[in-house]
Amino acid sequence: MKYSRFEQLVLAVGGAAILATVAFSFKSTSTLAEILGQVLLIVVLVGAVHWGRNGGFIAAVAASIIYIVMRIPLVANDVGLTTDIVLLIATRVIAYGLIGIVGGELCGRIMYVFANLEDANSTDEWSRVYNQKFISKSLDSLMGQHKRYQTPFSIVVVSMAPQIFAELRVSRQKYLVRKVADHIRNDIRMVDEVGRLDDGRFLVMLPQTPRDGGAVVADRLGQGVRDTLAAKCESITVVALSAPENVDEIDAILNELRPEETPEADIQLDRRSSDSQSLA
Repeated sequence: MKYSRFEQLVLAVGGAAILATVAFSFKSTSTLAEILGQVLLIVVLVGAVHWGRNGGFIAAVAASIIYIVMRIPLVANDVGLTTDIVLLIATRVIAYGLIGIVGGELCGRIMYVFANLEDANSTDEWSRVYNQKFISKSLDSLMGQHKRYQTPFSIVVVSMAPQIFAELRVSRQKYLVRKVADHIRNDIRMVDEVGRLDDGRFLVMLPQTPRDGGAVVADRLGQGVRDTLAAKCESITVVALSAPENVDEIDAILNELRPEETPEADIQLDRRSSDSQSLA
């Protein structure tokens, strides 16, 4: 199953369940604030499923603030801040947080799990994000869409200096690589993709993202990776390329990432040689 289908399924089932509780609330004695508070769950769910942990977190914070503001009149009208109201607000905030933050984190990981189920060789063992083989196919597809429909996109290449991992045990190196991968994965949209190349670089693909947007993401990722590794500025190199401005450079990277294929003529020649040896 592709993540896009999973996203549609979760939104359909989750949205239907929430709307059912909203319909039930209309028949009960629930206040308008409680009904709207229930509707806000859909907003948080969309943020988590479509934008991951960061999007879910922002949606959860926004929903919590809106709900608390809606509850202010109840507190101000001689009722006061009772234990029941505090528990009600706390329950809502916790629900938003669980759906937005925890749900967003799970969705961010599930996308790569699905890719691994479809192809066991699609993810990198150390980082648990896409490997070079998978990300090169995705980049090839993105480039093809640009050439056909002129849709803009950007990529960001994050390089880490070898001295960061020098003299470290393999287990420690693996931990740091996974830490960087988790940071990048959590700092991009769910529609974006990140992969770790064979040489240790990370490549991030940003569909429908023009040059200015790609530059903003590159600056943010670069600073985030430096903070994650507590590395000096010169130890982390971040390059942003965009289509159509940098099509030639992206094509060069794509050709570099494509696996070497044995020409068909060479394959046929090898087969003939093998057959001749067998007959002899």
